Amino acid sequence: MKKTGVSTSGVFTIKEYLMDDQTTIPELIRMLEAGPGEIQEVISYVFDGEDPLKLDARSFDVEEFLKMYPQMESYGSGLAFDVVMQTGGQPLTVELTQGEQTVSINSLDKEVELEDLLGGPKQEEMSPQELLDILAVAEKLKCNTRHCDTSNGRRESVAEHSWRAALTAMLLSGIEEYKDYDMDRVIRMCLIHDLGEAFTGDIPTFAKTSDDEKKEISELEKWVRSFPEAQKKEFMALYAEMEALSTPEAKLYKAIDKIEAVIQHNESDIRSWLPLEYDLQMTYGQEEAAFSPWLRKLRELVDQWTKEKIAAGSKE
Repeated sequence: MKKTGVSTSGVFTIKEYLMDDQTTIPELIRMLEAGPGEIQEVISYVFDGEDPLKLDARSFDVEEFLKMYPQMESYGSGLAFDVVMQTGGQPLTVELTQGEQTVSINSLDKEVELEDLLGGPKQEEMSPQELLDILAVAEKLKCNTRHCDTSNGRRESVAEHSWRAALTAMLLSGIEEYKDYDMDRVIRMCLIHDLGEAFTGDIPTFAKTSDDEKKEISELEKWVRSFPEAQKKEFMALYAEMEALSTPEAKLYKAIDKIEAVIQHNESDIRSWLPLEYDLQMTYGQEEAAFSPWLRKLRELVDQWTKEKIAAGSKE
């Protein structure tokens, strides 16, 4: 659950969270029931449409609610629920709306978080051997090289590209434009975005086919699904977000990935460039950076560097 906001209403603190897409309202209530608090009642409210089941302001205990819920789904998004609880001697309410992934908790306790209220089977933590197994695959990114040289003339590894992309994200966390971004998430995306190349090696963008992409995704997913549950969930969620490119964090990660490659090419000896890369340097990643004023400024500076490098190279 990702916290998305905090506010106050009188003496109550209101915290909002975004529920995982895979978690349903009945599952969440079961998790609340298994947690340290006590559910006193679940109250349903009809705020839109007809009410054939007379659910408005109706109180249920947990078992009654879960038994009734399949019929409630016919109301669509016009139905909301208050889960009234006691935890640590303090009353609180968990608010849910059918058809939405937002969860709110209203509590007198300013410190309580949704995760504090949830129970359920304890997941086994990753073992030392599982960590070593994962790192053994990731180590291949140190060995697999990219189609680019470093400034001292050797081939750059995939791991080095991923590291500097993550470093870039960390440095951008101090930029005002990104103050509302979850920069820790961007850093994590940058760190793991090329792990599929542990299986396929790096294939330059101008040579990569759809079959290459399918193979990389297939091998990566197969590997990640073998992770311990907590790590599997985190990685799969990050990869889904990166693929969709619908969040500000995913868009920023993608732009960083592209511009880091352009910067590295400018740092390499121009004699290592292929003819097609002279034009590619000016176009690669432009679209991805366009959404951000700060990145556009950075891109203008890098593009000027590229032009000067090409001009100097033509005189040699």
